[in-house]
This record gives sequence, C-alpha cells and structure tokens, in this order.
Amino acid sequence: MSDDIEALGGLVTGSLIAGAIDRERGAAGEAHGACLNCGTTLHGRFCESCGQPGHVHRTLGHVFEEFLHGVLHFDTKAWRTLPLLLFRPGKLTRDYVYGKRARYIAPFALFLFTIFVMFFTFGFMGMPELGADAFKADTKAEEVAEARADLARAERDLARQETALASARNDPSSAPGEVGSLQGEVAAARAAVEVARGAIAIAEAKPEDDPADPNVRKSDGTWQDNVRYAVESGQLNINLGSATFNERVRKALLNPDLTLYKMQQKAYKLSFLLVPLSLPFLWLLFPFRRRVTLYDHTVFALYSLSFMSLLFVTMALLYRFGGAAGVQAAQLLFFVPPIHMYLQLKGAYALGRLSALWRTFWLVTFSQIVLALYVTIIVTLGIVD
Repeated sequence: MSDDIEALGGLVTGSLIAGAIDRERGAAGEAHGACLNCGTTLHGRFCESCGQPGHVHRTLGHVFEEFLHGVLHFDTKAWRTLPLLLFRPGKLTRDYVYGKRARYIAPFALFLFTIFVMFFTFGFMGMPELGADAFKADTKAEEVAEARADLARAERDLARQETALASARNDPSSAPGEVGSLQGEVAAARAAVEVARGAIAIAEAKPEDDPADPNVRKSDGTWQDNVRYAVESGQLNINLGSATFNERVRKALLNPDLTLYKMQQKAYKLSFLLVPLSLPFLWLLFPFRRRVTLYDHTVFALYSLSFMSLLFVTMALLYRFGGAAGVQAAQLLFFVPPIHMYLQLKGAYALGRLSALWRTFWLVTFSQIVLALYVTIIVTLGIVD
C-alpha cells in the first residue's frame, strides 16, 4: 500500500511540474485596478507585464480545481497534441520545430508527464512474480540422482567407443590412424566415467540440511528468497574481476527488494538521460544536413520517448487486465515502434520514403543500443549505490 501511495505522489508531483512548465495562463473575467503580483495597471483579464490573471481565488474549491488541472492537464493543447503524437508524429515535430508552438504541449513537459504516468502505472501494478524454481538449490537426493544419470550416460558412451574400437581392430580396411584415434576417444570416455563416479561420491557425502541450523536459510518459494538462498549457499557465484564490486553485488542480491526499489528510483529520476544518450545517434542519421540542428533532434527525441512511454503503459495494462486477448493485442503492439519512428522521421525531416525507411532501420538499432546503455547505468547505480 505504501508503494502505491508513493507512486501516486510521484505522479502528482510530475504532473504539477509538467503543468507548471507548459500551463496556459489561467482564465479569468475582465479585471480592473492593479495586478496583485507586479502592480501593473490591468486592462483586461490578464496582466500585460507578468501574465497573472486579474482575478485570483482564495477558496478551497479553487485549490481542488488547480490540483485536477495539474494532474490531468487535459486542456485544448492536450487535445491538439495527443492525436498528432499518436497518428501524425512527423507533423507535430516539424510544426513545433518551425515555430507553431502555442497550440501544442511543449515536448519536455509532455515527456515529463508521460514518464510519470508510466512509472505510476508500473508502480501500481507491481513487479511480476518469478517462478518458484528460480535460483532454487538442489537437495542432496536430487544431486545424487543427477550424478547417477550422468554416470549412466558416460558408461553408455564408453560402451559405444569400445565397440567402435573393437570393430576397427578387426577390420583390415580401416583407415590408417583410425585405431589410434578411437583409442584416444575410449580413454576420454573412461575418464568421463571416473569423473561421474567421483561426482556421485561427493553428492553422497554431502550432509543433509539441518532445518534447525540458523545459518541455513530455507527457500519459501518467493523469488526474493530464492535469490538470497542461491547467494548464501554458494550456488550463485559472483566474479566480476573486482573484490570490492563483487562484495557490493553480493550485498545487493542478499536484499533484492531494496536493490529493485533503488533501480526503480534511479530509472525514475534519471529518465532524462535517454535524451542525451539518443542525440549522438540521431546526429549520425543526418551528419551532412546543415539545416538540421541538435534542437531538432531534441524535439524529435522528446516526442518519440513520450509516445513510447504511453505505448508501454498500454501494453502493461493489456497484459495485466486484458486476459488472453489483451496479451495477444499487447504482443502485436511490439510492431508499432518502427512504424511510429518511420512516420515521425518522414514528416519531421521532410524525407522521401526510401530515405525514411533506411533511417528507420538504423534508428531501431540505435534505440536498442540506447536502451541497453540506459539499463546498464540504472542496474549499476542500483547495485553500487
């Protein structure tokens, strides 16, 4: 419950930030006198100097009204922006870059809002449960049975090799060196049999886990407990080349809930990194176009990321609440990003079909690289922090 409240708080905060960045000036009736903010004489509904409405409210109802506006922020700008973002992203991007901005939500404000909506949705839905067998350690009986099965396979392989060797020795037409090669294979098979017998001896000598031993943690079937069990029992070995980093990773895996929470918080706070990570790759698509600037690429990236955030929210809701049909529909939505990228590239940069098509191929590839870099940063910071 506390996670849901925190997620809701993040949504409200992000919405208010986005609203503050991109909000239209509040509506009010005709006002006269001086502006209560800067003292300028009023000649209409708004102050000509600072833009504050001439009428200000001091009622509880107005507080609730501002709250709803900050959370929903569905004014006329939203109804102009969202349809274009979904179906004509190229026109939206090009219009904003070339000056038609008053009618649309600013790209950074829309990016903030959609990112907060996405993390609120994921926080509300919670993390998917892993299978109960994830990282589950084998019992002594299971290890012995597995070792005996390995021995049986090794003995069958040895029998085949010995049969082949005997046949080669009795065949005068055998190729030169064939007998020697088969002798080597028989020796390797015998060694494998001995190794399998040794594994059985080790498994049988392993002591049974003592339920009363406080140093032995038993798995209760949750993925968190299975991870801890795997680390404590030594089933999951950590060797990343640095003793300090190995210890940090080990401590993180011993408390997977805290580590996962840290990763979620890092992803939420550092989502803006997706933009600077994307800009170099967008530049590579237009290296010799002088009229295309980094500002154009930034607007493109912000609107594209806003759409992808809304798409992920839709897919998550379909998976969670749509049943079998919802899962199939969510899987079909995996094909939407390349189509949206193609439409946005073609319209935003005034490209031909072929030019937009090959750039879409590379943009999809670059997007996967950017996402991998972003996830690597988040996981690393979540573990070492």
